[in-house]
Amino acid sequence: MKKVVGIFVDGPETKIAILERSGKKISILDLASFGGTASRDFGFQSNTEEEGFVVDDSEILLAESETIDDDKTENPIAGLISKYRIQDLVFIPSVSEPHVSYHLLTNVGKVSPKNLKKLMLEKWLESQKSSASVENISSVDFGDGNILSIYTNEYFPALNHLDDIARIFNVKNLKIPYITSADVLLADHVLKKHHLEKGKTYLITYVGVESSRLIFIQDKKIKHMSDYVSVGVQTHGFHDTIISKISLEMDMAQISEVHKIFLCGEVIESTIQLTFYGSFPLADIEVLQFNSFDISRLNEEKRTQLPVYTFALLPVLNYLIPDVKALPKINLLPETARESQRVFKLGLAGYILLSLIFLMVVFFTQRFVGNNKEIAKIQSQVDNKQIVIAENAEMVERVEQLQWRIESGLSIQQTLDTLVQGAEMWTNILKKIQEFHPESKKIWITNIAATDVGVNIHGVGINRHIIPDFSDFLDNSILKNIISQEIRERGVNKFEINMNPEKYGYRGLTR
Repeated sequence: MKKVVGIFVDGPETKIAILERSGKKISILDLASFGGTASRDFGFQSNTEEEGFVVDDSEILLAESETIDDDKTENPIAGLISKYRIQDLVFIPSVSEPHVSYHLLTNVGKVSPKNLKKLMLEKWLESQKSSASVENISSVDFGDGNILSIYTNEYFPALNHLDDIARIFNVKNLKIPYITSADVLLADHVLKKHHLEKGKTYLITYVGVESSRLIFIQDKKIKHMSDYVSVGVQTHGFHDTIISKISLEMDMAQISEVHKIFLCGEVIESTIQLTFYGSFPLADIEVLQFNSFDISRLNEEKRTQLPVYTFALLPVLNYLIPDVKALPKINLLPETARESQRVFKLGLAGYILLSLIFLMVVFFTQRFVGNNKEIAKIQSQVDNKQIVIAENAEMVERVEQLQWRIESGLSIQQTLDTLVQGAEMWTNILKKIQEFHPESKKIWITNIAATDVGVNIHGVGINRHIIPDFSDFLDNSILKNIISQEIRERGVNKFEINMNPEKYGYRGLTR
């Protein structure tokens, strides 16, 4: 079963999330963070002696040796993933500034790809963010004239980590489908999972170790993305500085009010959340959570750390859940890395295989043409049978509905008969008791209960001789007992009478 590893380099830290999908169930297997002074290194146990790992010589993962490099004991990432079979792992890094930079172009008309490249280069040179070159520029069209221009600044550190892992496990290439933009994924996640009202402005804030990301959403699209914000939880005076940065970005984007703020990253501490509550009292504050997935394999500490690993979790979820994306998919994987993972590379064997494929296509085409009429005839017969099946199914459904109605009517009739019989019985009993005038003869009825064999009456009388008369009056019912006792220094007589049920139309549970 494939397991997907999400990797995000957050300043001095590298965050890892390992997930697995089984059917529709997605499980978070492990979370870990390595490096940095605030590292949440949950530790790992190297289990090469107990479980071992297997590296096969497939086209994607080419083993150079069956031995494992001892360097894995020194590399915490390699030690973490050594618990799994290396050929079952898929790696998906996500990147953000400063490794990539973004420039949002608005109101861009219809231009040719060549002119679009020229326009983006001019914008990058005007911004003076970097010495931009056309080769490092890519773009994503959000529609409505909005284009996100992306500039790749360097070879991503996450790929350096993966190169080290490949070397330690003696494999030629790891499986890396793509490298995606963490910022665009975060905006896509909020747009898909949360109901955003039109005309309102929302702020997505990712708080990192050394830097933070600010993304403003308006009318269900990206309104503004901040430049590199070198303020993180390790920054002195973070709580005041981050609010100032947000205010500055709002002024730059000409945004006067934020209706809701989504927090993620290093925001699990209550002091950080209180900073936003106090600075934006009119805005709703929500910390992004991932509790809808199976987190039973995580310990309690790691479960509370889920928002910290947002940029490691999102690329994996984007890969495992093939739903409709709110924003276009972005692939920043270098062409050299894509080429090295190609399964089919033409050589002598490749040309021979192509020739065989051509011959097989010709052969099966001839067979297809020859059998086409027979297939059409059989298909016509199948269609007729399907019509008959549909008619029979409709008839069966009608019969079942009629049967259900009949059974329901019988059940209702039986219930009504029982209710009428019971009402008549209790009416006769109460009338009979009332005719004896127990109130004038100082008799009190305390309980009347129906059983399977009769009707029991419990009561209290002042005069002992009146009780047998009362029993005889009730059609010679059976006087079971009379018990004398004293209540408030006055003698009274408790009694129990068993009435004959047949005198009142009562049959109990007998038929």
